[in-house]
Amino acid sequence: MIEKILNAYGTHLESTVTHKRAIIAIRNLKPLYKCTTRNLSKHIASYVQGRNASAGTINRELSVLQAALRWSFKQGDIDFLPSISRLPSPPPRSKFLTEKQVKDLLNAAKSYPHVEAFTRIALMTGQRLEAILGLRWDQVDFQTGLVDFNDDSMPMAHRRKGRGIVPMSDALRAFLSGLERQGPYVVQNNGKRVRDFRAAWKTIMQESGLDITPHVLRHTVATQLAQKNVPMPQISRLLGHKSTAITERVYAKYSPEFCRQAVSHLNL
Repeated sequence: MIEKILNAYGTHLESTVTHKRAIIAIRNLKPLYKCTTRNLSKHIASYVQGRNASAGTINRELSVLQAALRWSFKQGDIDFLPSISRLPSPPPRSKFLTEKQVKDLLNAAKSYPHVEAFTRIALMTGQRLEAILGLRWDQVDFQTGLVDFNDDSMPMAHRRKGRGIVPMSDALRAFLSGLERQGPYVVQNNGKRVRDFRAAWKTIMQESGLDITPHVLRHTVATQLAQKNVPMPQISRLLGHKSTAITERVYAKYSPEFCRQAVSHLNL
């Protein structure tokens, strides 16, 4: 049964950084639990049609299923490795906020100081949600003017998505200097670390008239920098991308100078 394979694989991943996401995917794969490795392939289409999610989400879940099958095959628990077909890859996400939308968001966030702090830091650094919520004051160096979002003390730190070392702008320095220090974390709520603010974010979305996830703030930063002709390697380093190619694939099209030198040689 596929259920047994997935549960065993989930247990196998307990000490890895991908465990939480894998468990969510395994739960969403429930329609396939009763399948066997021999009849699994013909049930994939029904699962895809019944799954109310984006192509990217479905593909991630199918990737977990494929990984579980490969692991089980290597363990010798199954003797047949079925092929899992995925949906066409979705285009890179490029949703970003306008200046007016940023102002509307910040105004709506004022009722929630911890969310406002996250939002402002996100818009001044381009870092991911988990990197900002996990940022400690000992990672903020006012003397050198650097904020190091990398945390080597985290389990499996080398396996996690890249984070940036961000020089403080005058605005970021002023904002961080003005924050009240209650506990070790920069973003805090009554002295406690903030791990989730979905309820507050939902209210902020209603008040601002927006419908975005916090990750869109990262896209907004990168897009604004590209629009201002900041070199792609610099944007890539700021975002913590492992390769400039990743940055170019998503954001190069927003740069006014994108391919301008190339097309200048094509005049008739």
